[in-house]
Amino acid sequence: MSHDPSTNIELQIKEAAKRVFVRKGLEGTKLQEIAEEAGIGRTAVHYYYRSKEKLYAIVWSEFFAEISSRLPENIRTTMPVVERMKLFAEHYIDSAIRNPEIDLFVLNEFNVNPDMIKEIFLSTMPVNLKEYFLPYIEEAVEKGEMTGDPMQIFITLLSVCLFPFAGMAMIKTIMNISNENYLQLLEQRKDYVMNFLTTAFKP
Repeated sequence: MSHDPSTNIELQIKEAAKRVFVRKGLEGTKLQEIAEEAGIGRTAVHYYYRSKEKLYAIVWSEFFAEISSRLPENIRTTMPVVERMKLFAEHYIDSAIRNPEIDLFVLNEFNVNPDMIKEIFLSTMPVNLKEYFLPYIEEAVEKGEMTGDPMQIFITLLSVCLFPFAGMAMIKTIMNISNENYLQLLEQRKDYVMNFLTTAFKP
């Protein structure tokens, strides 16, 4: 841990901003609320980060870095595409269970601030998931190794990974289960997703 007071204050502000932005988004957040969450004065927040938008962009970049880390390092384009999809899904679910609030925040903010988020997304994400999967899905379909519309297959892959976390509050309410029980259900869901991806697109 750094002993530089300014570094510690910056980190304190950033961590507080993450919590407030996750709860309220960009539009609903004020610098004063971040300052109160961090336990410091508003002037200090402005001194270190200048504006709410700059702080938001930094927080977003870190969230996208977290999401990009869900792409397994050992995934290879030489792997059969279904095996690659399964490895991605398993790794994504494991990572998302550790930070389930990120997916909902990302989904909400994409809808509210699409232009700003797109710019941050394109500059931060090291991998274009569409290019990482779709051409290989198309090739597998052309060879008869998979069946279905490639775009629909790709959307299905994203959906089985993202929706259980982005729709977490709604699903918990519908099922009337606690947060702890829902996360346990998601742990169990990994096996279901692996089996689904193995069989769903077989010719």
